[in-house]
Amino acid sequence: MQRETAPVARARRRPRWIPWTAAVTAFALFAALGTWQLQRAQEREAVVEAIRDGEQRAPAPLPVSRAEAEQRAWQPVWTEGHFLGDRQFLLDNRTVAGEVGFAILTPLRTPDDRLVLIERGWIAAEGREPARSIELESEGRIRVEGHLWLPEHGPRLLPALAEGEADWPRMTTRVDFAALGEALGEPLEPYVLRPQQALGPGLRVRSVEPRFGPERHIGYAFQWYALALTVLIVTAVLAVRIRRKG
Repeated sequence: MQRETAPVARARRRPRWIPWTAAVTAFALFAALGTWQLQRAQEREAVVEAIRDGEQRAPAPLPVSRAEAEQRAWQPVWTEGHFLGDRQFLLDNRTVAGEVGFAILTPLRTPDDRLVLIERGWIAAEGREPARSIELESEGRIRVEGHLWLPEHGPRLLPALAEGEADWPRMTTRVDFAALGEALGEPLEPYVLRPQQALGPGLRVRSVEPRFGPERHIGYAFQWYALALTVLIVTAVLAVRIRRKG
């Protein structure tokens, strides 16, 4: 059998730039994820500080703009109005004390005709339904005090509301103000008011404190940075070995 000539053998070798390109790509990805986790840690620390700072303040009226809401996120606020008890949302897959259930989001119409989502409380789930009725005892005028919550933007792989579903209460996977407002037939204010006490029998309050502090995000960041460094070290070692083999 005739041996391949040197030019043909070299042509069939894998280009040396391919592993380096893969290594640089992996390094950049892992480093970016580490930086993102550090940013999450800073955000989580800011949330904790805002909640603790708000404990020393008296509730203020609801903000009138998104910019004002962002400045007063997690601060105590108050409002008055009437609940729309026939059009409630069930925020799915919310956990209290390790038990899975729903956060009940009830629209409240304020005297100046704004529509605000109030998280009246949490209720355990039985299968895909609430464990008990979430109907309001009264739909008269009510004053609500609580923390101003701007939900975090999570993955949007699926619609917030199931398509074709029209019965109330409507189940939602996340607080998408545009989608929920469309279901209600009018726009919502871009925040949620989370009272300090449950508004309804048998309901429980979800803590506004984050489930874990910034330390966990810092730990994740260290892991991603360690992976990035490992990629560089392994690639450098392999490159040295390949060069020695000629």
